[in-house]
Amino acid sequence: MAQKQTINLPENPLTVKAVIQAIEQQTGLSVDYNQTRLNVSQEIDIPANRTSLDEILKTVLSPSGFTYHIEKTHIIISQVNGNGAQEKKNVSGIVIDESDEPLVGANIIEKGTNHGIRTDENGQFTLDVAGPNAVLQVSYLGHLSQEIRVGTNTSLHIRLMKDVQNLDEVVIVGYGTMSRREITGSVTNITAKDFNQGFSNDAARLLQGKVAGLEINTGTGDVTANASIRLRGISTLQNDQGPFVVIDNVPGADITTVAPQDIESISILKDASAAAIYGSRSAGGVILITTKRGTANQPKISYTGAVGISSLANKPMLMSSTKWREYTSTTPGKDGSSFDMGANTDWFDAITRTGVQQDHNISLSGGGTRNNYRGSVSMLQRNGIARDNSMERYNARLQFTQWSADNKLKIDLTGAATLTDNSPTNTRNFVLAYNMIPVRPIKLGDGSWYDTREYDQGNPVRNQAENTYENKINNFYGTANVTYTPVEGLDLKVLLTKSRNNEDYSEYRSIGSEAGYNDGGFALRSGNITDRDLSEWTANYSRQFGDHKLNLLGGYSWEQQVYAAHSGQTRGYITDLLGPNDLASGRNIHVGDATSARNKSRLISFYGRLNYNFSERYVLTATVRHDGSSKFGKNHKWGTFPSISAGWNISEEPFIQNTAWVNDLKLRIGYGVTGNQSGLDPYKTLELFGSDGLYYDNGAWLPAYSISQNANPDLKWEQTAMLNIGLDVALFANRLNAKLEWYDKKTSDMLYTYPVPTPPYLMDE
Repeated sequence: MAQKQTINLPENPLTVKAVIQAIEQQTGLSVDYNQTRLNVSQEIDIPANRTSLDEILKTVLSPSGFTYHIEKTHIIISQVNGNGAQEKKNVSGIVIDESDEPLVGANIIEKGTNHGIRTDENGQFTLDVAGPNAVLQVSYLGHLSQEIRVGTNTSLHIRLMKDVQNLDEVVIVGYGTMSRREITGSVTNITAKDFNQGFSNDAARLLQGKVAGLEINTGTGDVTANASIRLRGISTLQNDQGPFVVIDNVPGADITTVAPQDIESISILKDASAAAIYGSRSAGGVILITTKRGTANQPKISYTGAVGISSLANKPMLMSSTKWREYTSTTPGKDGSSFDMGANTDWFDAITRTGVQQDHNISLSGGGTRNNYRGSVSMLQRNGIARDNSMERYNARLQFTQWSADNKLKIDLTGAATLTDNSPTNTRNFVLAYNMIPVRPIKLGDGSWYDTREYDQGNPVRNQAENTYENKINNFYGTANVTYTPVEGLDLKVLLTKSRNNEDYSEYRSIGSEAGYNDGGFALRSGNITDRDLSEWTANYSRQFGDHKLNLLGGYSWEQQVYAAHSGQTRGYITDLLGPNDLASGRNIHVGDATSARNKSRLISFYGRLNYNFSERYVLTATVRHDGSSKFGKNHKWGTFPSISAGWNISEEPFIQNTAWVNDLKLRIGYGVTGNQSGLDPYKTLELFGSDGLYYDNGAWLPAYSISQNANPDLKWEQTAMLNIGLDVALFANRLNAKLEWYDKKTSDMLYTYPVPTPPYLMDE
């Protein structure tokens, strides 16, 4: 029994608080008590012969008129009245929603104390309160809170109604959260219940068609291809990366490293006034992804799975062998008898199939009053409609959060791994399927491949069977997010992140196939690795003075990325047996067939935000970010990206507040400047040397080098300025909702690569 567990205490004298902390650490139980009644700063001496939990608690509590009892994972301390009876009342109950479904993790707090509990997986709870005069505060995200007086009740049935207006909904914004009332920029928040259902390779497809101005295009049926994302159009001519992605406060994350089933919500920062806090990387907008967390509850195992099929749409209408023979035999000058090999081949049917896909995710979550955890593993497997096209991805994520030091210190640890095996399709085979006539066979009578060397023709089925294209991608990252609250309203945070992404690509085109015939077999192996280190330090202060609410944010960020790559290819093989795994057996190697490269870039930033709110009616937000990047010339290393926006909650004005059919009416206006450096080569501003033929010296031909790129010290930031005016409307009990936006977006100082002469400044014709 827990009461008999031995507790090791520090030396006397001790405070009641020190004893409680030792008990929680050594038993794993949570100690609940009324802070206004129990004096935890009182010093006590505990005899050395009293070592069990029961002996220690009675020594501490009895002299002050308190007792205790244990319920599941809680030690509940209560006061004893003059008759020796406890002044406590045991209350149990269930919390449900409008549909009579239990609400798991609803908060039950005894008003005026920090004494509370969360509902279990059945929506039920049991709690000891001070007595019949106690008031319970019951709350759940997205629902209207209630206060319930205990009275003579011992069993409560509590129904929480949805907050359909939900103006106090918490929305993730850059480096923090805001209620919907306080948002002055163009921000759209999508929660899990509104995501697109069905198969999704990544988070982008969850949003397709859900957000105005967000264009998500796959562009191909290749299951290995990532979606192209554009928010309010293209912002740069330099390798447009689309919106900047932030996952759980980690900027610049890869959207494929989080499984769709692990996502709780996604916020899209559309205009510059909302995105400028991310400075030089937010010209294309920002996507903020928040993953699911464990809750104070019994361990919960969840599983989701799906299996589906895909088929070819809009198959080309080509002649069958029968129609081909009719046409060539009846059309003058089109005799095709010399081409007819007696076959009946549908080349598109031969290279395609019905694609099968499956998606599985299993998670374990839970926690206590001072910690929570969640772990998940997912598997996504897709076989494309092209027979040589497939993708298999495994995602694993583990999150743990611990509160300590009277809940002033919060430590959040996350580790994630993504393993992807891609086999992209060779689109050349679709060209061949168009051109090959249906009277030619896939294989000859002796079982060997039929093939032809005519222009733009060849056996696409043989290409698929004998040639391989494989790309293995591994991504690992870990984060530590520590928050300390020294005084109420002030949060000091540090975020540390380390990630590694590596790719291994292999390609082999067989000796006899259409793809490899001209080279006599072709093999390629390449790989790259990207290491990224990030640290961010922020301070956030919130204070309310009557009708005035103020929030200040200040931060510093340091980030470094190191990239290295290599590649080798050869041709001229005598056997296909080894594929791409023995480049040395290729007899023909050309200049440039073996390459390697490495680069490093660094970004240092200072940023701040001010948010002022008067009486929930007038809201002002101003941000500024000062970025320094190693990618730019020495004369323009630093760039400054400011923004300002304001909001007027018209529905909070007295002249409209009592208009029942108006639920929300807000006018917003904002202007900001963002930048772009994501698609820029790290060494674009430096003078570079490259190989330039050979020279003869001392009886040998040696590689020569010359300047391949001029220095450009004046290379500067692209800047995108945007003016945004918006109107948010909710009418008739929120049955009619609209968000109207007008914006003007202009990018200046756009970067583009032009061929220019290098020393000796002679242009090649």
